[in-house]
Amino acid sequence: MTSIKTDKKTNKLALSKVNQKGGISKPFHQYFTLYFQALFLLVLIALASALWFSLQQYKYSQTLINEQLVPLQTQFHQQTYLINSNKVIDEILQSVNAHTLITLQQSLSLQSKKLSLLTSTNKSIYQQWFSENNIATNLVTSIESSQTKNELLKNKALIQLDTLLDAILIELNKPGIDSLPEKLLLQLQSRLMGIVTMFKRLSLQTPIGAFAQQSNQLDEMFVADYSKLLAEQQGDSQNMADIVRDFIRLEDLILKSGVLVKWHDQLSLMGDYQQQLVVQQQQLQSILDGLSNESQGNNPTVKNYLTGDNKTAVLNRLSLWQFIVSAFILACVVALLWFIRAKIKATSQYNTRCIIRALEAEKPSDSTGDPLFFTALKNSSVLSVESEQLINKIEQINSSDFSEIDYSALIDKNKKLTDEVLKENSKYAQLKLELDLVEFNALAKKKSQLQLEQQRGKALQLATLRQLVLLGRIALTTTMNSIDKAENNYLFLAHLQARDSIRKLNRASCYRYLKSSDAVLTLSDVNLVAQIQSVLFNLSNKLSQFENSISLTIDERIITKVNLDAELFTEMLKAYIRLLFAQHKQMKLELSLQLTDKNEGQQLVCFTGHVTTTEEVVQLPKSLKNFNDDSMELDELSEYFNTLLRYQHGNDISAKLMDQGYLFNFTLPLAVINNQQENSYQVLSIPRNLSNIAPACEKLTAKYFIMPIEVLLAVKEPMKYQRLQQLLQNMGLQITFVSCEIMLKKYWQSGRFVILMTEFDYQPFTTFMVDEGKQTSEKTTLVRGVFNLENLNDLTNKTTKYSHWLVGQLAADSAVSELITAMTPWLKERESSEACSKKTVQVNALNEFSVNSEQYESALLAPSEVSSSFDFQRYLKNQGSAELAIYMLEEYTSENTSLLSCLEQAIAIDDTTDAEMAIKALLVNGKILAAENLIDLCDIWIRRLNIQGLDNNDKVQVSLLNNTILAVEAIAEHATAIA
Repeated sequence: MTSIKTDKKTNKLALSKVNQKGGISKPFHQYFTLYFQALFLLVLIALASALWFSLQQYKYSQTLINEQLVPLQTQFHQQTYLINSNKVIDEILQSVNAHTLITLQQSLSLQSKKLSLLTSTNKSIYQQWFSENNIATNLVTSIESSQTKNELLKNKALIQLDTLLDAILIELNKPGIDSLPEKLLLQLQSRLMGIVTMFKRLSLQTPIGAFAQQSNQLDEMFVADYSKLLAEQQGDSQNMADIVRDFIRLEDLILKSGVLVKWHDQLSLMGDYQQQLVVQQQQLQSILDGLSNESQGNNPTVKNYLTGDNKTAVLNRLSLWQFIVSAFILACVVALLWFIRAKIKATSQYNTRCIIRALEAEKPSDSTGDPLFFTALKNSSVLSVESEQLINKIEQINSSDFSEIDYSALIDKNKKLTDEVLKENSKYAQLKLELDLVEFNALAKKKSQLQLEQQRGKALQLATLRQLVLLGRIALTTTMNSIDKAENNYLFLAHLQARDSIRKLNRASCYRYLKSSDAVLTLSDVNLVAQIQSVLFNLSNKLSQFENSISLTIDERIITKVNLDAELFTEMLKAYIRLLFAQHKQMKLELSLQLTDKNEGQQLVCFTGHVTTTEEVVQLPKSLKNFNDDSMELDELSEYFNTLLRYQHGNDISAKLMDQGYLFNFTLPLAVINNQQENSYQVLSIPRNLSNIAPACEKLTAKYFIMPIEVLLAVKEPMKYQRLQQLLQNMGLQITFVSCEIMLKKYWQSGRFVILMTEFDYQPFTTFMVDEGKQTSEKTTLVRGVFNLENLNDLTNKTTKYSHWLVGQLAADSAVSELITAMTPWLKERESSEACSKKTVQVNALNEFSVNSEQYESALLAPSEVSSSFDFQRYLKNQGSAELAIYMLEEYTSENTSLLSCLEQAIAIDDTTDAEMAIKALLVNGKILAAENLIDLCDIWIRRLNIQGLDNNDKVQVSLLNNTILAVEAIAEHATAIA
């Protein structure tokens, strides 16, 4: 141990000596700074030299282009245009067609224009040619315009000459002709044949002198007056008379029409034009010969280019110097890199040996005999700062005292820790496997539970649909009391309860489906506006009930033909409107659709709902306020709407308070079918009363009962069928709009609807969901009706199974009488007005007697003793199935409790209207539950409110309220015991 320490001290001392000999330690990179600076300087010089040489070569190239190549190029273009002009002039001089002359003259003008634009010593001549050619163009145009007429006159003259010659030849061939007429005819024939030859050879190339000679011959013939001579010799010969007449015609044609004069003028113009071209061609040939001589060696530009030895020598010297400088710089760079390599090698070897000796605890001085080590010291390679720090660290480690026992203990401890880590890893893997198994079992259980809930929901939905059908069949076979109002129509109230249950079951089923992993979008091509109108028209009765209204405004830029999931979009829009109204009265909703963005195949539409009320709105409804705060939990309807919107990729939900109302909007991307907008839509207001059918609607409402009979109106444009909807509703029928075939198929096959009116090409004769697993007969089967609104398919071809169905043809503007005739099987008429008035008087008298009777008040204040809160058997019969009855029982009891709270609140603030509404709702539930005690109490409430209103100090009213509370609690207790 002592020897080791001694060696370490000796090694440290040797290192210090080395440092004293080599100098102060530096970082490794500082030993090469000078080399790299020199290398950078050389590279900079190389780049500057390359740039200078490039600049010189560029200047020389530009000088060569400007002084030599550009003039040569100009000379080449000049010769080309001159040659082209010469060719065109030759073609013009040889052309006899006036139409061709125009094209050639235009080409010649173009060539002269190109020549005039060149920089040349002959530029003034070229400009003169250009001016002359422009004038010649007008001259050629004039020649061409008159050439057609001249040719026509020449052809007429030739025809007349041929006719005259034929007549003379016929006369000469006659036997027995006299010698004097024969001689005249032969002279005339000879002259005419010469004239024919002249006319046939006459063209634009005919010399003006030759034409003048031939014209003189023609004048001599006319001066000889052959017509007079022949007339004297004609005698009785008709042929001679014809010759005289033809000759006179020829003379008139030539002299009066001015054939010779016109041709003389034409040939004079043509001669001048050709003379001008000849002069121009001579000048052109002279210039072209001069340019040719220059190109053969006389051109100073070419001569300088061919004999430019001085510039070539300069360029060669530049290249030589560039090569020398580049070679020198390259050699310097290589030498510097070699020096840097040698320096790095020597320094690294020295530092490596020092570190190795420090590790081996040897003396560096022992190796001074090593030639490599000696060379490194000789080159002033000293120990770097990094190596010195590493050696110092090694010395610190070597200077520490280590125990073999401690080392063995550390090894044992490390082994134990390793074993414990392996055990923990094994335990972790086992726990992870158990966790995965638990998660898998939980997921499977959740999936199984979800499937069970879906099956139960479908069963309840099917049972509710069957109840709707059963109510419709009972309503058609039951005699109804005409004095019953809508709120006392038990079948219709049960029908409304069932429809509400269907809506809630559909909502629950759709929500579970969207939350499952099997959810997919069922896309179809629909009309966006028609889809929205269908939803709004289906809500019109609800809007009228709560005195609400909706106005719909659609941006004209929105493309209505879109591709979306019609069912999910309909559910989303209905949930959106329910959130906006929040079950309030006397509200106005302004629903607007605005296009915010558009690209190929998609458009982004913003749905904005602005609700205004007659009362001041202090804060947003709770259901809308939750959308602005992510920390707040959404209620059931809000969560349902949010899920539907997110699943259809909608976003940007916002709600804010406005003056006299609030605003709620969102954006929805819609895939478009085509990029063409077909129609623009006006503002739609709902509910909308059509004044032209108002009297008919009042009569229908007074004549017919409200029936639990549902009509499915499947149309492409619901707006056109508002009249039909209002008439059918006033007949007591319940109308539902659909605007696409996929919704039509789903709704109709459910079996819920009794009547189908469609303008789609759809086969309605199908099996229904409500008939699955049931044996039906003609006595129990509901009579259904199918009516065509368009002549698309033949409804008469129905099988025996559907023979009891009624089919027909209707239209949007069908007469009221026609609609009544078609709907008669599903309508119920009220009794006559006299019978109704008698029964009303009896009922009012009975009510007055009951209210004014002291015995009634005594009976009311006495304790009520009933055997049961409601008749469960009658309730089962009203619901149609035990499963649906059990499912709805809890909802009815909870609704009774809520209505009772509303009644107490209305009594506390003396609000007769709200109290009456709560009592009527309790009466409806009591009739459905067959709770006679609650029904009696509600009847008393209604009679009392109609007579004297609310009075908190009235003992009878207080006792009546207490008995109502007891009746509701008894129903709740009974329902809990049954469930």
